[in-house]
Parts: sequence; structure tokens; C-alpha cells
Amino acid sequence: MSWFTPWPQLYRVLILLACLTLILFGLHLSAHLINQVLLALLLSIMLDPLVSWLEHKRIPRILSSLAIILVLLLVIVVTIIKLTVLTPDLILLSRQTPLLLTTRLQEITQALDQVGIALAPDEMLAFIDVGAVVKWITAFLTQIPGVLSWWVMVFLMLLFMLYELPLLKNALEKRAHGKSAALYRALDDGIQSVIVYARVKTLTGIFGGVIVWGGAQLLGLKFAFFWGVLMFVFNYIPVLGSFMAAIPPVVQSYIAFDLEVALAIAGFFVLLNLTLSSVLEPLMIGKRLDMALTSQLLAFLFWQALLGITGAILAIPLTYLIKKVLLASYRQQQDSALSDQ
Repeated sequence: MSWFTPWPQLYRVLILLACLTLILFGLHLSAHLINQVLLALLLSIMLDPLVSWLEHKRIPRILSSLAIILVLLLVIVVTIIKLTVLTPDLILLSRQTPLLLTTRLQEITQALDQVGIALAPDEMLAFIDVGAVVKWITAFLTQIPGVLSWWVMVFLMLLFMLYELPLLKNALEKRAHGKSAALYRALDDGIQSVIVYARVKTLTGIFGGVIVWGGAQLLGLKFAFFWGVLMFVFNYIPVLGSFMAAIPPVVQSYIAFDLEVALAIAGFFVLLNLTLSSVLEPLMIGKRLDMALTSQLLAFLFWQALLGITGAILAIPLTYLIKKVLLASYRQQQDSALSDQ
């Protein structure tokens, strides 16, 4: 980089930004493959302690890895089958929602007329691009059967990663005693923190999904299982996830019942989100991932735009790992500069 250093600072910044733009554009174009690799890598790191424990029980690593993967695949297959059965009715509901909402909103417009606010139902729906929402939901539901082949490839990579992870850990341990010891220690600390974060998010997501599923069943809402799965998946999305999962069941309850029930369900989701994100998760995670809410929201927006829904789910782990490595690299450069002086 000796040819690059004498350049004016503005030119260096512009060239670095141009290179970063090209890299991000390439990542965005290859998001389909990158998402599978990232998800398989995260799952292998999370499941490695369980596989190692089974290995200590004299179960060959390849067999224990295969057994765990088969159990996970069975859970995903059952979930996809149940969602596939619900897909035609869900698509029908998504297409009928604008018309049903227009009928329901007449009650609100009549109440607004009494206080001097003239607003038609169509004008109220104009604030939300209902057509885009319906199109997104329909596209998502029609892609559910094809998700199985995507997960099969993820689990195939996961099998090889779990089997070869001890070799990678040994290589990292050897390098951790060399010149870049601080960098590898930071990477190891970041990985351990991400493992804790992912496990806690998974547990709270299961807890929240079961509660939403049971509550929707008790209320008599259709597609209760789908709302529970939605709560589980969206729980990984920072800050906004639980609120995004609340929108479809709240809208359905408003159409099926009345405004009071919809507001009660919305309040329930707010209470559930506060319980999970402000009580359970801080107790279980502690201060391992010390990230402000603004940083989490910006990370979510960036990774979602770059990698899609998988990027939104992995936004916090990816951001935290990159932060730890960059800080350790910066400190190492500072220490090297001081030692040279």
C-alpha cells in the first residue's frame, strides 16, 4: 500500500468508498448463496457444544451431527407442510383484506365525521400501499414449498461444517498465540457472545411463538399456527420484529371481531414484546452485546437491504462480530505504531 499512502486524503476516501460499493454490490448479487453459508456457519457454531458433548459420550461426531441435522430437518419439513396446507386460505385472506378493511373502516370514518374530520375509507387505506402488502404476502406464501430445497442445501453444508469444526478451532488456537493474538481473542470472544445471543433469541422466540399460537387458538382466529411461526421468525429481527409479527393477527382480529378486540390484541403484543426484549433477554444475555437500540435498528436496515430477510435475522450477530474484529485490528495497529516509535 506504499503507492496509496502519498495520495491526498480525499482521493483515498473516494477510492475506498468506490471499492466498498463494489464489494457490497457483489454481496447483494450473491445474497442467495451467502445467506446459506452464513446460516450454516451460525448453526454449526451454536450446535458444536451439543455435538462435542455427544462425542464425549462415545458417539461418533459424524453420526451425532447427522442425527441433530435430521431432527432439525424434520421440524422444518413438518412446519413447511403445515404452512403449505394453510397457503390457499392465507392467499385468499390477503387478497380479500383491502375490501374487508374498507367495510370495517366505515365505523371509524363515521366516528371521525362527528368530530369534523371528513375521511373516506379509501383515503385511509391510501396511507398504506395495500396492493404492495398483498403482493408481498402472496409471493411469500407461494414460495413456501420451495424453501425445503433451500434448507436441504443449508443442512448439507452444516453437516460438513460440524464435522470439520474441530480442525478450524485447532487452527485458530495455534494462531491465537502468534503475532495476531489479540485479534483472534477478540474473534473468539465475539463468537461466544453471538452463541449466547442466538440461543437466547431462539428460546424467547419459541416462547413467544407458543404464546401467540395458543392465544390465537383461544380467540378462535384462523391461521393460529402461522401467526406463531411468524412470531418466532420475526423475534430475531431487532427492535421492530415483534411489532411486525403483530400486524397480521391484529388486522385479522379487527376484521373478524371489532376494534376493541384488535386494540386488546395489539396491547398484548406490546406487553409480550416488552417482556421478551426488556426483561427475559437482558436477564439471559446480560451485557454481552452492548449495542444501543439505534445501532441495532441501523444494523437491521443495512443487512436487510444487503441480504434480505436472512440479513435482517443475522443483523446483530454479524454487526457485533465485525465490530469486535475491527476494534481489535485497530488496537493492534495502534500498538504496532507505538512499538515502532
